[in-house]
Parts: sequence; C-alpha cells; structure tokens
Amino acid sequence: MSMELQGKLVIVDLDETLFLRNSTEEYLNSLQPKTLGAVLLIALDILKPWNWLPQPLKGDQSRDWCRVIISTLIFPWTLIFWQQQAQKLAHNYINQELILKFLEQFPSQIVIATLGFDLIINPIIKNLQFCPDAVISCRFWQGGVDRQRGKYELVKAVLTDEEIANAAVITDSTDDQVLLDAVASPYLVQWPDAQYVPAMADAYIPFLYLERGKRPGQKYFIKNIIADDWLVLILAIAWISPYPALQSIMMLFLLLSFWCIYEYGYVDNDIIAETFEQKPTLSATYQNYKNRVKLLQVWLWAIILAIPGLFLLEVIKLQLTPKTINLSLLSSMGLDGVLWLTFLSVVFGCFWSYNRLDKQTRIWLYFCLQASKCFGFLIVTTTNSIGIMLFASQVLARWIAYIVYRVGKHTEWMEFPGEFFRCFLFTFLIISVALGTGELSILLSWQTLVIFAWCAYRGRRQFVNICRQAYPIYKDKTLV
Repeated sequence: MSMELQGKLVIVDLDETLFLRNSTEEYLNSLQPKTLGAVLLIALDILKPWNWLPQPLKGDQSRDWCRVIISTLIFPWTLIFWQQQAQKLAHNYINQELILKFLEQFPSQIVIATLGFDLIINPIIKNLQFCPDAVISCRFWQGGVDRQRGKYELVKAVLTDEEIANAAVITDSTDDQVLLDAVASPYLVQWPDAQYVPAMADAYIPFLYLERGKRPGQKYFIKNIIADDWLVLILAIAWISPYPALQSIMMLFLLLSFWCIYEYGYVDNDIIAETFEQKPTLSATYQNYKNRVKLLQVWLWAIILAIPGLFLLEVIKLQLTPKTINLSLLSSMGLDGVLWLTFLSVVFGCFWSYNRLDKQTRIWLYFCLQASKCFGFLIVTTTNSIGIMLFASQVLARWIAYIVYRVGKHTEWMEFPGEFFRCFLFTFLIISVALGTGELSILLSWQTLVIFAWCAYRGRRQFVNICRQAYPIYKDKTLV
C-alpha cells in the first residue's frame, strides 16, 4: 500500500500495526507461574468483574484494564519479568515494513497512539529501532477512565486540532474511525504478519480440554466428574470410613489426579481420529485446544494433585491429625504413591492401546477403562460389599451402553437409559447378594438406601420415558 508520509506528522497505532502482536495479551501471557496465571484469566472471564464497576466504567471496554490490574496485583513480579520479555518481543515482532517506510520518507514527527497501558508498552517502545517524538497511551492505574475516553480524545489532549487535521494516521482498527476521519491522510491497514494471540493460548490447565475442547457447553467436569464419579466414590468408600469428610476430600484429590491422565486419553483419541478416520467426530473447538495438552505437564499435574490425597490417606490410616508427620507416615505415603503412579501408568497404557485398536476390539478395553474409574481406587483404599455392588453397577451400565453404541453401528451415542440401568443393576445385585448370603440386613442399611435413592433420582427421567414408551403388543398388529 502506498503511503505519503514525507514531512507529515504521523500518528501510528501500536498493537498489530507497529507491533505485530497485542501488547496487553502478551503481557498477560508472561504471568508466572503460567498455569496459575491461566486459571486466573479464566476465572476473570467467568466472573467478569468489569461488569461490577460503576458507570461509565462498567462494561467490556474496561475488560483489559481489569485483567491487567488484577493480574499485576496478584503476580506483582510480572512487571520485573516483563522488561526482558518486552525486549524479546520488540525484536521479534516489530513491523519492519512500516519501519522502512518511516526511514525512507522522513516524516516530520512520529507519534505512537495506543489504548495500551503505559507500564506495558513503554518497555516495548524503548526497544524499537527508532525513538518516537511522543507516546500517547492509557495510564496504568487510570486506564479504565482513559479507555472510556477513546483514542481520539487522548490524542486531542496532546496535539492541537491543526496538527491532527494535517496528520497521517496508520492503524489496523476500525475502532479508530473517529480519528481516521479527523486527519488528512488516513490509512486503515491490515498487516499480513499481524496476529492477535490471546493470553495463555498455549497454557495447559487440567480439565480445560474436557470442558472446551472435547465436550464444550456440557459442563462435563461438574456433571460427570464431580456429581457422578466423585459421588460414587463417596457412597462406596467414604461412607464406611471413620473420617468420611477427610476420606471424601482425599478421594477428590486422587480422582482429579486420575482424570489428568484420563483427559489425555481423550486428547490422544481425538488426534488419532483426526489422523485416521474418514469422518471423525470432533467438536467445533477441538483445533483451538488440542495442542495445549502436553504429556509432561499432564503427569506433573497428576502427581501434584495426588500428593495431598495420598497424605490425607495416610492421616486416615494412622488415625493422626493432619499436623502430625513422622517417618512412618512418609514411608507409607511413598509406598502408596508408587502404587498410585503404577495404577495411573496402567490406565495410560490401556487408553493408549484403546485408541490404536479397531472400534470393535475397543469394546473390551472400554470395560477396563470404566472399571479403572471405580475399582482402580481400591489399590490404595477399601470398600464393603455394598460399595462393590455400586461399582459393578456403574461399570456394567456404562459398558453395556457402549456395546449398544458400537454393535448398533450408530454414528452418535444412543439415548441409552444408563442412569436408570445403573439403578436397576444395583437393585438386582444387592437383592441377589442378600438372598444368596442370607444377610438381609444389607437391604435396609443406610448406605444401601442412600445409594438406591441417589441412583433412582438420577434415573428418574429415564424411567418416566421408558414408561411413556411402553404400549400393548396388539398395537403392533398390521392391518391388511
């Protein structure tokens, strides 16, 4: 694009124009520890504190300002690390094509005008290949007010109306239309090498792939991992513990550790499907998240989440308070840690094999994967016969649903009444054991009654649907 800049005052945008990235996102991307920074940014996007601000600051216009301020207050060392990071970014992402135009045409003045924040952009500008005559930006602490004013008003506060009217503006943003309309030479340019990269786009966060890449919009973590898998473990294991609260928390940590590995199996499954299947079933957001999950980080988080769970396990075993630590506890914890990592390795290997076998053979390994979600935890703890029957009901219900799906050759999961079927299986198993052993008391134990009530509640809608679909056989008669 031809630009006549010689002898003119040039007002140039920074983000994705002079600097081929977004300075705010790059700053937020430098938060350390990276995973905690990513968790914070996700939490802010969920809570949206910028909508809590009074007018006129309230709204998305203050989003970046809130994210920057809150992140800096929580991770104050970021400002120190940013100095060196900004130097690297300025070297890697300066718009060389635009710099050459400045050097060739000798504008009278170069003014950088941006809605970026001064503490963020100044280290970048300091490392540019030229020294601008002025920098107009948002103040760090008053950035919300400055962003509400807009770039044109910020420029007017520094330059005269005559200077603006005779100036040239180079920007990539249509949000600068007021400023573009006010100058003699407006240039709205989309630079091919410019890219908006969201902060923490490559950060690994446990269970993020499940929530946004594998099953977006389904609230899988809450509905399936917490409200199903964890509750099954509580009803089967924590119920009979002398310390049910501690046992429940312990099982939660171990379950999260387990799901770090299991989630990676889902990622691997989708990558294999994308590579080898003609019509893979992938979510619309799969491409955005598939490269975030790194195997080393997966194992690191699996270990980190397992440590408090294993510690609580030993506290329960030794009937100690959480503050008591001795050699016996640490030794036992180390042994259980080895057992737990061995179990996770087996799950990893099973899922790896499952992903690389044909779909009919997968039926048998699917049983092992489902069994690992329940019976695998018995490698470090125990349950009773009622818990075993709940585990068996859980595994068989999911396995049979999968068999129906695979053998039926459907492209999508059928509306199999899995929740009701689990309740049906548990009822059948508990009555069979009670009659077979003569221990009729287990039918009236509180554990049995609570499990049955929970299973019945979860399967109530499916039971109603089954009843509604039932009809007399004579209605199938065909009239000739």
